[in-house]
Amino acid sequence: MSADHLPETIPGLVSRAADRFGAGEALVDEAERLSFTELAALSERAARALTASGITKGDRVAIWAPNCREWVIAALGIFAAGGVLVPINTRFKGAEARYVLERADAQMLFTVTDFLDTDYAALLRAEPEVATLRDVVDLRGAEFTELLGRGDTNQTALPVVSGDDLCSILFTSG
Repeated sequence: MSADHLPETIPGLVSRAADRFGAGEALVDEAERLSFTELAALSERAARALTASGITKGDRVAIWAPNCREWVIAALGIFAAGGVLVPINTRFKGAEARYVLERADAQMLFTVTDFLDTDYAALLRAEPEVATLRDVVDLRGAEFTELLGRGDTNQTALPVVSGDDLCSILFTSG
């Protein structure tokens, strides 16, 4: 690929940025600074973890959490695994989040239990079960670390993602 041609996919852009900017800062949050190379490696690790957890190309994976490095790593991993990201507004209550999860046929949910005194997992547990939802993972808990660990041992090839593949489903509030 020539330098003036951008990749057609988000995983391709992550890889290109790692090649071009390597040790430069890609992501800075209150807890950590990640280089482009580190972010690409963590994104691939997350993608491998998702595939090891049964996520296949086209599966919908939701994130109901505030902006944080784990959100970015999970989202980039979803894209690299061929999944479809379904972001959920952090202002939604349990019934609203359940609606989104159900309508999107989400297989997995990344969330948090400690944002602005809100436990999103508890809000969802108070609602009727979402039939398609297999896993709920706390991005800031041991569950996320454990999930990422699955990516260390999964050496299966990641699916080929093209620019024509669906990558995100957005539900608006209006």
